[in-house]
Amino acid sequence: IEKNELCNTPKYSDFLHLPHGLKGYFDYEEGRACAEKLNKPIFLDFTGHGCVNCREMEATVWSNPEVLRILKEEYIIIALYVDDKSMLPEKEWTTSLFDGKIKKTLGKKYADFQISFFNVNAQPYYVLLDPNLKLKSIDDASKAILTKPVAYNLNADNFINFLNTGLEEYKK
Repeated sequence: IEKNELCNTPKYSDFLHLPHGLKGYFDYEEGRACAEKLNKPIFLDFTGHGCVNCREMEATVWSNPEVLRILKEEYIIIALYVDDKSMLPEKEWTTSLFDGKIKKTLGKKYADFQISFFNVNAQPYYVLLDPNLKLKSIDDASKAILTKPVAYNLNADNFINFLNTGLEEYKK
């Protein structure tokens, strides 16, 4: 498998994209299945179309050659847009573990996923996960997290340390 190769054409890739030529998924389960198959940890990116700090992180930190190398070679990227207005097919609607309401759009589904499993609703928010642990509850999520998640921080060295710590933990 070449660097940054995926298992299949990602859902929503007709209208959602990653910066810097990176490839990844925009659906959690699809990305998790690929990460499990390729035995790679997950780089989970909670982002949004309207998230200025997300774009600044991508422009300033993700563009760092070492950050890009690690993301391309070592992780399966899953970018979840918490503000996307695309309607989901009815079979993909989810009932929130957080507020019990039915989530019918891509953004509402993943905003709810973020708060239900990680108890955070700010973006950007980056979580490194073990794909072999399926998330059914917040306890599962805490077991699957490889290192403390990070948010907006324009220090590329800190981000490299974050990515490398997750990798080391995953390989244990």
